[in-house]
Amino acid sequence: MKSIFLPRTNDDNPYQKELINHLNKLGIQAELPDDSTSTTFFLPAVFFPNKADIIHLHWLNPFFAGSNILERILKLLFFILELVILKLVGIKIIWTVHNLKNHENKNIVLDSLCSSCVAKLANGIIAHCDSAKEEVIKSFSLSDQEKIFVVPHGNYINCYDNNIEKSLSRKILNLDDSALVFLFLGMIRPYKGVLELIDTFKNLDNKTSQLVIAGKVYQNSPEMTDMLLQKIDGDPKIKFIPGFVPSEKIQIYMNACDVVVFPYRDILTSGAVMLAMSFGRACIAPRKGCIGEVLDNSGAFLYEIDDESGLIKAMNSALKQQSQLSNMGQYNRQLAEKYDWKTIAEITGNVYGQC
Repeated sequence: MKSIFLPRTNDDNPYQKELINHLNKLGIQAELPDDSTSTTFFLPAVFFPNKADIIHLHWLNPFFAGSNILERILKLLFFILELVILKLVGIKIIWTVHNLKNHENKNIVLDSLCSSCVAKLANGIIAHCDSAKEEVIKSFSLSDQEKIFVVPHGNYINCYDNNIEKSLSRKILNLDDSALVFLFLGMIRPYKGVLELIDTFKNLDNKTSQLVIAGKVYQNSPEMTDMLLQKIDGDPKIKFIPGFVPSEKIQIYMNACDVVVFPYRDILTSGAVMLAMSFGRACIAPRKGCIGEVLDNSGAFLYEIDDESGLIKAMNSALKQQSQLSNMGQYNRQLAEKYDWKTIAEITGNVYGQC
């Protein structure tokens, strides 16, 4: 059985690599297309050098990305045409739904049209949890619910170095040894609520905690960067480290903090939460989508996403329970161990077989 993952992504996220490696160990020939493969015309990669049995779609927006609306419409039509051709020749289509729409809400009509068409054409749809499955069914009005499968998100336990002590990590980042350190790590995008996190942190009833915000501002937006700097306003307790965080430095940030904060406004599933759990860190996050199924109150401070005071209550709870944060983190690490890639690949292989 041969599976081609589309589109090929160029980021450092090990998700596709780990899944492909472990599918290969099961005897399934899973692979990414060549670097030169176009997202506009990908049929040659599916048929040559030998025909794939399955195309496994992940993020859809690259298939209709363009500089103007006409280009985006034409790309979308061509993408759907290619999927129809694949269906006609008997190649199965699997789609892992990482999000219901693009996070910036750009080209939302085309985005919705693309997702709806793929949902109808797909032989199998993968969601990362039961909650996500229900949202997929509702969003795309799917009558054939038997083609939707739940495959959890794998952990990142062996994907990154994790051998640096907390004290050294804090020394590198110039953080106080005795402070409770909150961390936001990753791409800084509007839906992730980083501006609200800064406001909330400033309103905490605590003078010894510190906040680290590390990550690249989405599309290097100068407007977003300016807003962040204005919000921080030179506060010495907030350390903003802009720029892409290379994989070898992730352990520095994770091991320096006490709790990782996910102040998301909207979320279906989150690999970043699994990353924090893999590093044995307590979490603060909304009880939304897969987060509420992966995390529980023994390892996280969860709040309702529509509760305006939810984030500050959760952060204050972390301050009050500072002595418990390490144990909460270890609890999360044990939970993360259940989501090993061998198991994830076996479940994915079963989905392939059923399709």
